[in-house]
Amino acid sequence: MKRIPILIFIIFLLFIYGCGKEEITTQAYKIEEIEAAEEEVTEENITTIRLCHDTDRGMVRWVNGTVFGFYDNATRFEFNDYCLNFNYLWEFYCENGNPLQEIFLCINGCEDNHCL
Repeated sequence: MKRIPILIFIIFLLFIYGCGKEEITTQAYKIEEIEAAEEEVTEENITTIRLCHDTDRGMVRWVNGTVFGFYDNATRFEFNDYCLNFNYLWEFYCENGNPLQEIFLCINGCEDNHCL
């Protein structure tokens, strides 16, 4: 009868020892290279256009205006007409898609960015 408790004890130890260890298995996978389908590359011709817009529609000294648009390289610009002092107006306008400016003498004075 003493053998049964010893046998049970040995089975108990084997059970605990067997359950306490974790088996770690690793597998190696071979990764095959996938060949990508080559796409035909076409070149696009991108045309940039020059744009210039004047809100007072030209050299109009009696109206406050703004010139805005894009240069050939797609850079944006914006210029506002303004009084340099009480007598002179810096007027912006468009010509051939380009922003230009001219200074005018305002005989009756310059106020609110236009000649009086």
